[in-house]
Amino acid sequence: MQLTRHTDYAFRVLIYLSSVEEGKLSTVGEIAEIFQVPINHLTKVVQQLGKAGFIITLRGKNGGIRLAHDPESILLGSVVRAMEATLDPVNCSQPLCRLKINCRLKPILNRAIQSFIETLDEYTLADISQNKEVQTLLVTEL
Repeated sequence: MQLTRHTDYAFRVLIYLSSVEEGKLSTVGEIAEIFQVPINHLTKVVQQLGKAGFIITLRGKNGGIRLAHDPESILLGSVVRAMEATLDPVNCSQPLCRLKINCRLKPILNRAIQSFIETLDEYTLADISQNKEVQTLLVTEL
């Protein structure tokens, strides 16, 4: 399974926000610059992260974004569930598959996806961001 770029960028935003000083607001522009990603796309990612409750977004002149929760409480599986439009591994309707009624593949693939998400739920944002190497890379880019 390959995650969408949307989810990839969401993880980058969360990793970055977990590396900045607690309480400090960051901007979409600075994160886009650090990771060299389009600001328009990153803005959509940030909006979705805000709606899902992972980050707090403050508008206005002194606005910005920050984590809504401690990195230790943000499960990676929750991020994937919130950001991926669908976790359905195959689309049996487009085009309509003749095997759909008796197919044994889709249940197996669905089980694999469930295992994938359950494995991600064993890890938090802190597990992937709270190390000196990641923080050093992000700070040296500032």
